[in-house]
Amino acid sequence: MTRITDGRAANYRIEGDLMGRFDGRSAIVTGGALGIGGGCARRFAADGAGVLIVDVNEAAGVNTVNEIRASGGKAEFMAGNVADESVAEEMVETAVSTFGRLDLLVQNAYAGAGNAGSAVEVESKNWHAGMDLLVGALYLGAKFAVPAMEESGADPHYEQVEWTGAGRRHGDPPARNVGRIVNMSSVHGLHQAPRSLIYNAGKAAVIGLTKQMAIDFGPLGITVNAIAPGHIVTERGNANWNEVGDDAGFRLFELHYPVRRTGEPEDIANAVGFLCSNEASFITGQVLAVDGGMTVQLQENLVMDSKDYIVANPDLKTHFDSSRGSSRF
Repeated sequence: MTRITDGRAANYRIEGDLMGRFDGRSAIVTGGALGIGGGCARRFAADGAGVLIVDVNEAAGVNTVNEIRASGGKAEFMAGNVADESVAEEMVETAVSTFGRLDLLVQNAYAGAGNAGSAVEVESKNWHAGMDLLVGALYLGAKFAVPAMEESGADPHYEQVEWTGAGRRHGDPPARNVGRIVNMSSVHGLHQAPRSLIYNAGKAAVIGLTKQMAIDFGPLGITVNAIAPGHIVTERGNANWNEVGDDAGFRLFELHYPVRRTGEPEDIANAVGFLCSNEASFITGQVLAVDGGMTVQLQENLVMDSKDYIVANPDLKTHFDSSRGSSRF
């Protein structure tokens, strides 16, 4: 499948128009060893931030840190499961002790093996473990990160604009550009798929959690937003496509998107970078679907177009075929 890339975000270099956007600031990226998280870590580092990657995959995490350093960026790695309260607390302490402050938090970590099924099929222990990581870890991250952000104060390079408001504003201006939290939801948090109870319910809960945090932390100068990615071809996804799928099957997925391509980690990283920038200080509590337009389509038309393509390519294979069985739908 030569058309698929290796799934990694671009090797951002410390140069270009965005150079220095996060100079003097620090970021934590959970699940930052590979995929979307790896793309976000590289984006932050390329823009000048010091980045702490937190992940259970130590080998991949160290490798990503080494890549960032080789490109001139600042990064450290910490191994741990962020659903553990002690790990969440330690990662914030580590970021502050390493970089002197904390400004940005991207909560991306998730491992979903063995979690397929409806409410009848899902084991109770898997439900609790999945929700602990999908939702509980985001609560824990904010619990410890928000006080650290508040103590760190506003972006050191931010200059408060004149607080006039057509002459009607009085007193001290509100806190601004103190911190940014981006929680990773999914298009599965907006639309549901069969037998995906844990993932779909968890990603939907991320959206509610994000809105609540936006209300609670906005007065502190901390914005909280969510990203809902579409089909993003990460390193693991790329390997699965190459093992199971074929070109015709991959093209079927591309045709599901108005932009006629699936996503790459850098697509999400670029959106996260914007939401974490000072330019996005008036955006909070929002869910940004970075999905190539997939979720805005009328489904009847999409189904018919897909039917025509499948009829013309009856032997196509997708990355789902290895796990698909008679009980899938």
